[in-house]
Amino acid sequence: MAQETADAVVIGGGVMGCSIAYQLAKRGFGRIILCERDGIASGSTGGSSALIRMHYSNKSTIQMAWRSLLAFEEFEEYSEGGQAGFMQTGYLVLADASLRDGVKKNVELAQSLGVETRWIEREDISRYAPWAQLGDVVGAAYEPRSGYADPHGVTSGFGEGAKKSGARIRQNCPVIGVNFDNRGQARVETSRDVIETPVVVNASGAWVNKVAALSGHRFPAEAIREQDTVFDAVGRDGERVEIVVYDGPTRLYFRPEGRDLLLIGRDNIEPEYVDPDNFNKKEDMEFVLDVLERMQRRWPDFENAKLFRGWGCLYCITPDWMPILDFHPEIPGYFICTGMSGHGFKLAPAVGEMMAELIMTGSCEEPDISDYRLTRFDEGDLMQSVFGTGFQG
Repeated sequence: MAQETADAVVIGGGVMGCSIAYQLAKRGFGRIILCERDGIASGSTGGSSALIRMHYSNKSTIQMAWRSLLAFEEFEEYSEGGQAGFMQTGYLVLADASLRDGVKKNVELAQSLGVETRWIEREDISRYAPWAQLGDVVGAAYEPRSGYADPHGVTSGFGEGAKKSGARIRQNCPVIGVNFDNRGQARVETSRDVIETPVVVNASGAWVNKVAALSGHRFPAEAIREQDTVFDAVGRDGERVEIVVYDGPTRLYFRPEGRDLLLIGRDNIEPEYVDPDNFNKKEDMEFVLDVLERMQRRWPDFENAKLFRGWGCLYCITPDWMPILDFHPEIPGYFICTGMSGHGFKLAPAVGEMMAELIMTGSCEEPDISDYRLTRFDEGDLMQSVFGTGFQG
């Protein structure tokens, strides 16, 4: 089998892997090879609802989301030619009485970090959501610069940008072996060749532990099945949803999909653990009916909506539903970027920058990458959210 050398091998061609490869190549780290078993954005990224927002409960996550928003707003320049398809619709987080204090606390924290967001009272929500029935809602967080983008366009933009800086993007190139020696060097065996490298980045998403197992490792991250739907939804008087919404009381998130369509998903109330190589990629009718029932609570006219399509896709979750961004404590050249738990797309530009900084310098202090260290689970120092686990909006 042919032999090659590289300064870093990135495993996984989703938005995270491509963002990391782009940042390493752009910063002149050396010869970068990205290996993707199928096609770019063919895994979790391709099924993403691609929301962009800053509403989080932790300082570092807000900083990552804000930093990423600035990249999405200028994505063509940021990625050296990519097209993000960013639709800056604005974003609402609807809160009932039980969520009010937590959502307000998040808004205050975000404002202290420079994020353009504010709390609005119930009577002001109709300005952005005139179709909404707000009987159980007391107010909302509003982010005017948030929205959604094109996950394929963003991932391809990072991949093409990486290639312009000399990286090699290998599609249909599964990794079938990873071995580390006592000098910190790795042998990455692919379906085509063997690559000698001092740096391996496992950014394989829901397949993280299938890749980890190749070198006898396992990380605290699991693949689960997520579902999304798209409905043809127009109100009786022609009303349309024209903003991205996370509805705390119903636990739905939704956004426009073109003019008359609405993409809708739901928080993971009961995670469905799956084998990423063997799971149902279609929507369940039970899920569709549940979405219909929940959505009608907020928008009574939704009873006339028609299902346009639906799908099952993959998330990779950790015990606190926040990412792992770290190097292996026993193998400094083995880096892990996984467990995005539904947050990943909106954080991807910042994650690429942070991981590149970690790989090149050994740390990243702003945003503080140590919040996402692998050891936090053994330490019992899990990250917290005002929404609890399973929040994806």
